[in-house]
Amino acid sequence: MRYCAIEYAIPSKQVTNAEIIQEIVARSKRYLTEKALNLLACKLDELFKKSVTSIRYHRAKNEKAIQFGIEAGKKALESANMSPKDIDLLIYVGVGRGYIEPATANVFQKLLKLKKATCFDILDACASWLRAVHVAHSFIKTGMYKNIMIMNCEFNFREYANFEFKSLKDIEFNFPTFTIGEAATATIVTDSDQDDQYYASFRTWGDRHNLCKIPLPHFNEYSDGELRKEIQPLTFFSYGEKIFRFVFTRLCKHYREDAVLNQFKHEIVFSHAASDAMSEKVIESCRLGREKGYNTHKRFGNTVSASVPLAMACAMKDGKLKNGTHVLTGFGSAGVSTAWSRFRFLT
Repeated sequence: MRYCAIEYAIPSKQVTNAEIIQEIVARSKRYLTEKALNLLACKLDELFKKSVTSIRYHRAKNEKAIQFGIEAGKKALESANMSPKDIDLLIYVGVGRGYIEPATANVFQKLLKLKKATCFDILDACASWLRAVHVAHSFIKTGMYKNIMIMNCEFNFREYANFEFKSLKDIEFNFPTFTIGEAATATIVTDSDQDDQYYASFRTWGDRHNLCKIPLPHFNEYSDGELRKEIQPLTFFSYGEKIFRFVFTRLCKHYREDAVLNQFKHEIVFSHAASDAMSEKVIESCRLGREKGYNTHKRFGNTVSASVPLAMACAMKDGKLKNGTHVLTGFGSAGVSTAWSRFRFLT
């Protein structure tokens, strides 16, 4: 499989840790004492430093999520030297969306004028992009589709964020929310007569589904129990420390037990950008070579399912990802799932 294009679009408003902390403190005053607010601010600052979170980009008041998906899609078509009619299939991936039904892909199929393309969504939290790559690879190899666009538009930060801390204990499940950055990416893939050496492996521990979630109003109808009793529908929560600790051990074990992965001579490593510190820890533990890691969390925050294609696009611009580069990717995703892939990057 060949990558014809990987493009991205970022909103204009740069948001610092200090701005996030200031707003949290201001909106939590009705619940916490002055002493508790000071402790909260110090703890948040400490956690941002620990996760190597620096800045992230969010929509300005005059910006809408959909415009960035359109921008990324158009840039990808231009980079691939393709017209809209060349795309056979559009797969929309990730958490960012405005409705449950129909597939969000339908809107972008219309706006990008992909009239010959059929479309659908894939949702698997932060691993959604790799799931789509896996599906696209299978479709292309069977000859079912020729040119496939994979798109995400991860723009739901304020819609799902809770800035009101009612207790210092809320940090346990609410901190990861504020590492989120917004981004859209569009990837176009097609067949190649060269061997891309593609391989992917996925593992899931569904019993940990309660560690990270955005529940719907009727979530109780589909839940076997959550850690939080006071869950607010359509509000993101994530037990960052618990899920990081669990994912770290399982992700490393996953890699070490798979000879197809651990015997692959990679030249660059891309990982889901939940935390640069977490990525570096996995790279060190698995002996992947610190110099081979390419991280983006410090620059963009946690861009959810856009993190790896965003990193790949940046690495291409930096000259670190070229035709023929041997690539390794690793994901830890809510669910909980771990995923690894290896491939020869062909353009």
